[in-house]
Amino acid sequence: RVREAVVYNAEYGVVRSIKKNKPIIKVVQEMMASYGDTSDMIFFADLMEDIEKVIMHHIHDQQYTSALNTLRKKRSPELFYKHVPTLMKYIPRNTVDVLEQFGRSLDPQKLLPSFIHCKTTDQKEQALRYLEFVVFSNKCKDEAIHNFLLSLFVQQEDEGLLIDFLLKTDANVDRKYALRLCSEHRKWKACCYIYTKMGLYEEAVKLALTKLGDVFEAESTASYAQDCTPDDQEMIKKLWLMIARHVVEKEEDIKHVMDFINRGDQVLKIEDILPFFKDFFYIKDFKDAICKSLEIYNQNINQLNEDMRDATESAERIHNDINNLKSKNCVVESSKKCYLCDIPLLTPVLLRVPMFPHVPHSCLVKEITQYLSKRRSEEVTKLYKILMNLKDEEQTRSERYRSSKSQLDDIIAEECLMCGEHMIQTIDTPFLPRDEDEYELLKQEWA
Repeated sequence: RVREAVVYNAEYGVVRSIKKNKPIIKVVQEMMASYGDTSDMIFFADLMEDIEKVIMHHIHDQQYTSALNTLRKKRSPELFYKHVPTLMKYIPRNTVDVLEQFGRSLDPQKLLPSFIHCKTTDQKEQALRYLEFVVFSNKCKDEAIHNFLLSLFVQQEDEGLLIDFLLKTDANVDRKYALRLCSEHRKWKACCYIYTKMGLYEEAVKLALTKLGDVFEAESTASYAQDCTPDDQEMIKKLWLMIARHVVEKEEDIKHVMDFINRGDQVLKIEDILPFFKDFFYIKDFKDAICKSLEIYNQNINQLNEDMRDATESAERIHNDINNLKSKNCVVESSKKCYLCDIPLLTPVLLRVPMFPHVPHSCLVKEITQYLSKRRSEEVTKLYKILMNLKDEEQTRSERYRSSKSQLDDIIAEECLMCGEHMIQTIDTPFLPRDEDEYELLKQEWA
């Protein structure tokens, strides 16, 4: 017998020698198999640490608990990945107990195929139990694990379990996949939650009203959207209008509608909801709201009248200031020179600008033309030529002269030459010309 021979030769190191010689192991196993000596064959395989052969034998004989115990003793992750699918099929509860004992030493991703083929209720419950252990106890963040666990929760009758799972692990779940899965299984409350987390508030409110018929859920979604996007008043108002319309047309709950109007944030007003009512209805319940709305409109009208009165007074003051500027004058000494060209101020037409106390009209026209656009520059040149052609005293009194001079003055005096927008746009223009000929010419002028 093999057992007797092993005990007899143990002290001579025969077992150790056989372990090192694989061909001998194979020959011995074949001899045992030919004699049908199953008991000694398993004993010999265990002795030679051929654990996989032992496990396969137990599974073949439907001794699944023995196979699981052998796996637990060997503690080989690769053997677990290979045989857990079979063990989950027949002893799912015991298998999950052992998997939980191994904790983080096993990769849950490699065990997923074992759970995908679970068909019976018991198998799915045990798969759910193990994956919950992996996610919540082992703090696994893998998206594939979370998505598969979601697919198991979706199949549960209690939708509250699914909602709790989403609340705890929403960040690790593929929301588009979750939305499609929940929609296929008609888990509408979970769909509303996912829509809300995706920022699709209108879809969430619409689903809560049409599929769930839950006004409270729709109100919660609208309040959440209002907290997350307080600046998007148009969208917030649209959400509350959807809810108010449903309450008016489906439930005909007037008092509930009045609660929307009396909310502290005052998103909706009575005039927003009135179009949803039938052509004939009693306004008894709306009397106070209508009176309050009319009072608010009256206050707004009074405020607008005051604003218009202030604007009219400001316009009159500005008009008076402009008229006073036309008659304002200053004294120019005979020794003063132009700040642009350094020529004595002999011309009778002078302009007074902020950065230059006195500048000849012609000099300012020439200087500012180079900073204007092509169209504006051509317009200035055209107006200046018209003024030069109308030099006679009688011509200067003509309407054409006064109109051209007024247009030209408006253009050249529109902004300050030194601190206006024209100068700011040329801030990157170099002080010296880039062309060598122009640079040499400038040096000669400065010399």
